[in-house]
Amino acid sequence: MTRAFLLAAIVLLVAAGCGGGSKSTVATTTVTKTLTATTGETGTNGDVTVTTHGRFHYPAQVTENYMRSCMKSNVTKAYCACTLDKLSNNVSTEDFARIGLSGGRIPPRIRRLIQQAAVACADKL
Repeated sequence: MTRAFLLAAIVLLVAAGCGGGSKSTVATTTVTKTLTATTGETGTNGDVTVTTHGRFHYPAQVTENYMRSCMKSNVTKAYCACTLDKLSNNVSTEDFARIGLSGGRIPPRIRRLIQQAAVACADKL
């Protein structure tokens, strides 16, 4: 399942490689976004609430692209939201942009963070 997440993350990182990011000086800032997302094969739409607690806060486009790409791996919404929350501690919007501009090449630091997020959120599967 981690391999499927990594593949989805690569697609996401390429797709989300646009826009600027902002850094918060307070690590406890919480950002909550409610998105309407397609759940996949059923074709039904539903609201997804994504809360990030990290120091980086993503534009809606990045959050939407991430959730859409992640859900293609047949995982739960809670898992995708959890992994994005974990990534928000250390992966900036600029990191997403650099990956997109490099043709999808994910630096080892980001790859490790993606793997850590996948493991930390495994209970959401």
